[in-house]
Amino acid sequence: MKIGVCLEMFFTDRPFPDRIAAAGRAGFRFAEMWFTDMTAWTAGMRTDEPKDPEQVRAAARKAGVTITNAVIGSPDGGLGGGLTEPANRAQWLRRADETLAFCSAAGIRAAIVCTGNRLEGRTDAQMRKSVLDGLKATAERAERHGVSLWLEPLNDKVDHPNYFLTSSDEGATLCRQVGSPRLRLLFDCYHMQLMEGDLCGHIKKNLDAIGHIHSAGHPGRHELWLGETNYPFLVREIEKLRYKGVFALEYMPTLEPAKSLRQTLTYLKECG
Repeated sequence: MKIGVCLEMFFTDRPFPDRIAAAGRAGFRFAEMWFTDMTAWTAGMRTDEPKDPEQVRAAARKAGVTITNAVIGSPDGGLGGGLTEPANRAQWLRRADETLAFCSAAGIRAAIVCTGNRLEGRTDAQMRKSVLDGLKATAERAERHGVSLWLEPLNDKVDHPNYFLTSSDEGATLCRQVGSPRLRLLFDCYHMQLMEGDLCGHIKKNLDAIGHIHSAGHPGRHELWLGETNYPFLVREIEKLRYKGVFALEYMPTLEPAKSLRQTLTYLKECG
């Protein structure tokens, strides 16, 4: 299994290029980032530290690390306008173009797409149509840039109240309906454990649409062993399915970052 690490949650005491180097020293060959123009977007608070694509490319090459993805807009739509609101489509597509151009220049192969929140006074059918139309338009741009898109369902119970797309089945259906080879599903085990359970069943059912996997312990979103999900069993089952993508660690460490990652890798080796 190819294991990746989210650099927005690890080694956060240093500039972004140095985080890439730290991931390489920790033995990782895959890492990911969120927004290209800031380091954080938490509870609506942003911390600006624009990233330079050439600097990211150079740091990744030097460290022997592949940066798997960036993120286009914030889950709630506050950054980028979201996909549930058609009136924000031009804003969304401008940000998508900027992010995809960054990815292309930095050698990053994908960008995560979040749908935005539910809108008062709109039906599910209306919001779904807006999301589908927006995904089609974004996929066309991704094809031109040579960058893939990963559509991410999230939980609306703990972390993202009122988020629109909360089902991996629905996310996979949207990907299939768009029909672009550049659009795949991001299956986040932490979020989908909260929303659906039966992680193995949903991954098997939607493997054809899945391009990337995230993981964290539930509850708490900390180390994988700190929760109810049996990750060694889950990873073993995913490997049986011959999943070819990256299994990424996107959790908030309770231990010193390098120690947390070492222990996580040891834990996952229980998979055999």
